[in-house]
Amino acid sequence: MKKSNSNSRKARVPFVLRFLRLMYNTLGRVFPVYFGHRTYQLWFTTTRFKTPTYERPALESAKKEFLEVNKVKVAVYLWQHDTIKPRATLLFIHGWTGRGSQIASYLEQLTQLGYRVISFDGPAHGNTPGKQTSALEITDVVFALNKQYGDFDAAITHSFGGMILTFAMSLGLKIKRAVLICPPNNFQIILDNFQQVLQLPDSVMQAMERKFFATHGQITRELVDMENNAKKMTCKTLIIHDEDDMEISWHSSEKITRVWPGAKFIKTQGLGHRRILRDQQVIQHIIDFMDTDNT
Repeated sequence: MKKSNSNSRKARVPFVLRFLRLMYNTLGRVFPVYFGHRTYQLWFTTTRFKTPTYERPALESAKKEFLEVNKVKVAVYLWQHDTIKPRATLLFIHGWTGRGSQIASYLEQLTQLGYRVISFDGPAHGNTPGKQTSALEITDVVFALNKQYGDFDAAITHSFGGMILTFAMSLGLKIKRAVLICPPNNFQIILDNFQQVLQLPDSVMQAMERKFFATHGQITRELVDMENNAKKMTCKTLIIHDEDDMEISWHSSEKITRVWPGAKFIKTQGLGHRRILRDQQVIQHIIDFMDTDNT
C-alpha cells in the first residue's frame, strides 16, 4: 500500500494535554504518590470525540437499542440488509475513546454478504453514559450482548477492542472469524503508551501502577494479555497493522500473529492508528476475509 504524506504534518498538541504534562513533570516529581493516585483516576477516564460526518449516516440507519449492563444503559446499534436475510452475526468492538459507529465504512458490504452487524458504545463512550470504565466492564458488555442477541459468528475490532475480544474468547465466547486492527499485544504496551502520551515521570507511573495492582490485582495483567490468550485461539484470524502507527507499534501484531495458530498478518503503510479503519484497501481485505463463500 502506498505511503501517505499526511503523517509528515505534526498534530497540534491540545492545551489540556500540554497542561497535564507540565503539571505531572513539575509537581509530580515532588509529590509522586499523590499524583500517582490522580493518574490512576485518569487511567480509567475516557474522552469523547465528536462523531465525524462520514459516520452519521450509519447512526441514522441503525436500529438503536439500550441494554442495561452493570446498571449502565449501553447504546447498541444493529444493521442488516433490507432484502437479504441475515445468515450470520458480526460484532464490532471499538477501541479506547472510540465509538460503535466506526464500523460505518464496512456496513454496506457486510450486510450484502448476509451479516447482521452489531456494535455498541462502551461505558463512558459515545452515547453510553459514564466518565470512567475498564477492560473488565467492557468485557461484561460483550457477554451481555451475546446473551441478548445470540452467538456471534465473526468479529472486527480496533485497537484496545482486540484485547477485549481475546479476553472474552479466553472466557468462553465463541467466534469463527476475527479481524483485529492495530491490537496491543499485552497490557504493558498500553501502560507504556499512557506514560508516553502524558510524559509521566517514572516515579508517578510507579505509584500509579502500585495503586492499580492493589485494587485490581496483578492477575488482571495476565488475564488480558493478548499473546497469552492468542495461543489458545482456534478461529480464523486476520490481523492488520500500520507501520506508521504512533500509538501501538505494528510489532505488537507481529508478535500476536506468531503465536495465534493460523493467523494471517497484513502490514500497511501511511495510515496510522485511526485512518486505517476507513482505508479502502484495508476494507476490501476484511470484506474478502469475511466472505465465507470465497474462503
